[in-house]
Amino acid sequence: MKREDAPNASPSRPWPLTSSPGEETAAREDAGDDDRLLLWEQTRQELLSLENEIAFNEAIIEEREKDIKEIHYNVQQIHEIYQDLAVLLHDQPLSIDNIDKHIEESAASTCRAKEQLYKASQCSRSRSSWVCWVLIILVLVLVILLLVLILHRLLAWHDNPVQSLVNQ
Repeated sequence: MKREDAPNASPSRPWPLTSSPGEETAAREDAGDDDRLLLWEQTRQELLSLENEIAFNEAIIEEREKDIKEIHYNVQQIHEIYQDLAVLLHDQPLSIDNIDKHIEESAASTCRAKEQLYKASQCSRSRSSWVCWVLIILVLVLVILLLVLILHRLLAWHDNPVQSLVNQ
């Protein structure tokens, strides 16, 4: 700020209206002191403003650094996920081949089991039919034996009814 502008910069102070040269010199010195004070205050305000701006910029830089570190951490996590996925994809064909092999083995085992069940069913039917025939024959033999015995008793009673009663 120039010295000539000092009266315009401080509107609260009226322009000195003096008539003596000594008073004019003193007024100029007072105006010079005021100008210096005003200049110092403006410089101080600008420094404070710059310091605040620097502090604000440093806070923004720190926040951005923190965000960059977080992004870096997230990128590392994604990288690990992709590595795990690559391992899984590498092992997947082996797993699919194993599953396919197990399916084929299961199908073959199922066919063998079906054949064995059919044979067991046939064997069971033949055994049960054989057992039925044996039981039928035994029952017939028993019936015949009972009939023979009954007939024999009837004939013996018919021939000698008194003696038959005594023998009983």
